[in-house]
Amino acid sequence: MIAQTQYTQMAVDTLCEGLNDPIPQIRAKSAESLGKIGSDRAVGSLVSHLYDSDITVRLNIIQALGEIASHNAIPDLVNYLNDPDSTIRSATAETLGKIGSEQAISYLCQSLNDTDSSVRATAVKALGQIGSQEAIPALIQAFHDTDDTVRLNAADAIGKIGSRYS
Repeated sequence: MIAQTQYTQMAVDTLCEGLNDPIPQIRAKSAESLGKIGSDRAVGSLVSHLYDSDITVRLNIIQALGEIASHNAIPDLVNYLNDPDSTIRSATAETLGKIGSEQAISYLCQSLNDTDSSVRATAVKALGQIGSQEAIPALIQAFHDTDDTVRLNAADAIGKIGSRYS
């Protein structure tokens, strides 16, 4: 068992080094693989590379942080809810939902005002995953959104949260 743990640590260390590779595809695949391994040891390296200039690398890092689901990543992740790219904003909302911490609720509620409906829909879904009654007022407001998917996700999220507390 000790050898297996050592091999996992070696793999994580190697993939963390891969986040510094000059080739974006290597950085992206390293991030993806770190997410598959799911080790908390990778969180610091992943977070420190969130600034990567390549959108695919950033996207894979955000998704990897969602797979690892470490609450330690939340303070850095919430900044990407304001990224210029809607794909990054949506992936960030999804990741915050996977992490499932009430710490993200106020940030996700702000995303309900995003100009992109897919970001709003994903933020609503994430609020449902977190499952806190604190999100109900924002979800009720989202239920009246102009986008059908946002409204559908709001109905689902309200139901999920309501069933936890009934």
